Amino acid sequence: MQSTAPVPPPPGEPFGEGGGRASVRRRLVPAVVVCAVAALAAATWAAGGFKDAPNQPVEKPGKALNVGLFTVTVRDARIGAVQGAFDTDAKRYLIVRMRVVNNGKETESLSYGGLMDGLAARTKAGKWLKPDQVEGVAAGAKTDSVQPGLPVEASAMWKAGPADAPRTFTLGLRKWEYRTGFTDVSYNWLPDTENDALAAKMTLPVTPAAPAPTATPTPALFPTHTPPPTRRPTRRPARPPAHGIRPITPHPTTSPR
Repeated sequence: MQSTAPVPPPPGEPFGEGGGRASVRRRLVPAVVVCAVAALAAATWAAGGFKDAPNQPVEKPGKALNVGLFTVTVRDARIGAVQGAFDTDAKRYLIVRMRVVNNGKETESLSYGGLMDGLAARTKAGKWLKPDQVEGVAAGAKTDSVQPGLPVEASAMWKAGPADAPRTFTLGLRKWEYRTGFTDVSYNWLPDTENDALAAKMTLPVTPAAPAPTATPTPALFPTHTPPPTRRPTRRPARPPAHGIRPITPHPTTSPR
C-alpha cells in the first residue's frame, strides 16, 4: 500500500465524497455535548452540588400556622429586660410573643422537649439557634406547659447584649412529625431538626426597649386633712401714756369731827 493512499474509514462508514466529513461531524457533536455537561457539572458543584435547597416558606406575622403538634400565631418582637429563672438580676432579651395551641392529645411543655425545640432564630452566620427560655400565660396565670385546646400566650426569649439593638429578627418554625426516634421505637411528636428545612420563616421588625420611667411620687389614695399648727398668742407690751395728759393726783380727805 502506498504511503499516500487514503486512510479507510472505520467499519460501517461510507466511502466516497463527503464520507470523511460526515464522520467528523458525528464525532464532533458528542464532544460538544460532553463539554456542555462538564461545564454544567462544574457550575452545579460550585453552587453546592446537586443537593436540593432547603424548604423555607416565607410567612408574615399574625397568621395562624399549623406546624404539626402546635398551631402558632407569631405576634411581634421587642427588646425587654427580664429576670430569667437562673438570673440574679434582670437582663436584656429579644422577646418574640406568640399564641400557641396544642393540637395533640397530651399536655406539652413550653421549654425543653416541647415548643422550644421547634423554634429557632437565624444568626448573622446563618445558623439557627433555639431560644434560651420560653414563658407562658394561660387564663391570666403563668404556666410552663400547654394543654390540648387551651391557648397560651407564650414569649420566646433569646439573650441580647447591652448594646444589641437589631432592627429586624428572623424567626423559624420547625415542622413536628409523629414518628419514631433514632433510639426509641415508640411513636412521639418530634421536630425536624436534621437540616435547615422549616415549616415557616418570617422576618419581624424589632421594637426597641422602652426608656426607664422617671420616679414620680405616688399620690395618697385616701389623703388626710392636716390642721394648721396652733399659734400661741403673744402678749403685747403696755402702751405708754400719751404726752400732755396730767396725771390725776388724789386730794387729801378730812377726817370727820
